[in-house]
Amino acid sequence: MIIDILAVVVTALIIFFLWKVVKKIFIFAINSVIGIFAMIGLNYLFNWGIVINFWSAVVVAIGGIIGVIIVIILHFTGLAF
Repeated sequence: MIIDILAVVVTALIIFFLWKVVKKIFIFAINSVIGIFAMIGLNYLFNWGIVINFWSAVVVAIGGIIGVIIVIILHFTGLAF
């Protein structure tokens, strides 16, 4: 009886933590996709000449819209990209 209750509690905790992880990964993926499309769209619309390479893609993928703003600022200040 005690082992069954313990098994249910442990299973519920595992499912809870897996849900938290999957939710964060899903939000990160959505943020990355929005950032990449924003970067490509802004570069195409305004013809800013920002080079989309591995490092700019990493910054945008991790930062999303904030990453796009960082890449644009770094480009126009001449520090990177």
